[in-house]
Amino acid sequence: MIEVRLPQLAEDVDESLMVLWFVSVGDFVEKGQPLVEVQTEKAVSEITAENSGTIQEIAVKRGDSAKVGDLLATIDPDGAPGQEAVAKDAQPTQESSRETESKGQEPSSFVRVSPRLRRLAKDLGVNLESVKGSGPQGFITEEDIRDEAGL
Repeated sequence: MIEVRLPQLAEDVDESLMVLWFVSVGDFVEKGQPLVEVQTEKAVSEITAENSGTIQEIAVKRGDSAKVGDLLATIDPDGAPGQEAVAKDAQPTQESSRETESKGQEPSSFVRVSPRLRRLAKDLGVNLESVKGSGPQGFITEEDIRDEAGL
């Protein structure tokens, strides 16, 4: 199992808030894919997968805080796309609430964009769901947002 731990995001910051999980237990992730958006007092950052595999556990739920070095999630590197996680089946009530939370976030999970670009899109009145990303892995770039706004 690969453990995803909260990295030191800044010298003077030792705790972060989990703002949005882009993945759920059982999802297959590729190396470099964003897993979670975290917020400190000064910035919002994305934590990406350092390896490909299947998400086995999400240890810190959305809205909770974690300290540097805390376990955020585990990834099974042997997991294949479409493989269901069985490690956490012993806790179906928590699992169901996580699935409900992620379904409520569904539109956001498909639009992968930095907070700065999210703000730019809002300022320009651009609906991010209508923007086709031209960046790596379909990520939305500043140019994509400006093009959609007609600038």
